Amino acid sequence: MIGITRNPGYMPKRISRFSEYAGSQESLDQVVVEEPLEIRISHLGKIRRIAVTMRTPVGDRELAVGFLFTEGIIKSPTDIVAVDHTQGENVVTVELGDEVNVVEPAGRNFYLSSSCGVCGKESINDIFVKGRGIIRDSFTVEKSVILSLTEKMQRNQRLFEFTGGIHAAGIFDTLGTHIVTMEDVGRHNAVDKCIGYLLSNGILGKQPLILQISGRAGFEILQKAAVAGLPFVSSVSAPSTLAIEVADTFGMTLASFVRKDRFNVYSHQERVR
Repeated sequence: MIGITRNPGYMPKRISRFSEYAGSQESLDQVVVEEPLEIRISHLGKIRRIAVTMRTPVGDRELAVGFLFTEGIIKSPTDIVAVDHTQGENVVTVELGDEVNVVEPAGRNFYLSSSCGVCGKESINDIFVKGRGIIRDSFTVEKSVILSLTEKMQRNQRLFEFTGGIHAAGIFDTLGTHIVTMEDVGRHNAVDKCIGYLLSNGILGKQPLILQISGRAGFEILQKAAVAGLPFVSSVSAPSTLAIEVADTFGMTLASFVRKDRFNVYSHQERVR
């Protein structure tokens, strides 16, 4: 009998492998974990549930911090007193300072799926309220740097190596130096984890950074990047029309269909050389 040992982020499942010529064979397959995470805030002696999101249980602290930031509930790392999370539990409580003016998003549906996050809720005007406004960073990125990011991110995708089925987001500087890669069943969660990491480590806002994502560049990804003030987004797959509109409106460079030797730039191409 094959023993089963669970690892954070993935776990083995007994399966039957079929092939046209070899018949079937009992085996184990490493499968990415998807579980609900409840994000709470503690403020002025009261604990409030903000959201429940389906996620992969790796980087839960960063996910909670990044989510609260991109939702406009916190504005800076100084708003946070402590982050309470016990490994293996599906609850993160972020304690906020008494002076923080907590404004919860109106009309919030507290259940967020791993596939769509807060689909349909946001508007471009809402990003102006939450974020840092128009991004006017003046810098350039070499084409060779953009083409190198996907492979660099893949080298840091431990869960993808085991499961072959998980999204990733990576943060790089304008020279292509790797800062962090986060993985999750939800691409928006992976981005929130990256932003939470940057915020928690005092990196966000210090220099222009590039967000590399493993899938398509949809509206919500660009919304989160805009709120965080990330001026450059690179995606392996296609953008959407609204994502392009967000990038153009907020002064962000959006490169998509990034492949081995080519890519398309959909907004603010002046940063690419």
